[in-house]
Amino acid sequence: MILIINTADIQQISIGLVKGEKFLATKQLSAKYRQAEKLLPMIDCLLAERRSDLSKLKAIAVVVGPGPFTALRVGIVTANSLAYALGIPLIPVKMASWQDEKKLMADINSKIKKIKLFKIVKPYYGQEPNITKKVE
Repeated sequence: MILIINTADIQQISIGLVKGEKFLATKQLSAKYRQAEKLLPMIDCLLAERRSDLSKLKAIAVVVGPGPFTALRVGIVTANSLAYALGIPLIPVKMASWQDEKKLMADINSKIKKIKLFKIVKPYYGQEPNITKKVE
């Protein structure tokens, strides 16, 4: 089973559990500017609803961008931390794959065959962050 995390939308969090070529379960939650406080309880809830736990995960996939700076970082740091702690592969997925379920499954399944060990995933913002630009 693979956990998929998507925090690339500033308005909501989306997560899912995948086995093979299909979603077993999905969950979406409105979390504008609250991804950090909502993501882990949401993952816990989804696993509990499936009567499962983190030990059953074979990998974690995370949307790496493009997207908002802080929202992406919340999802990616959570995915990196969980995958590292569990000793499972971490699969980076771009937002374009997330928007097409068939493409997402193909992307995940092709990458999981190549990724055997944990490797840190970094965000892809799509543009330079504007948090350091001077206000005129």
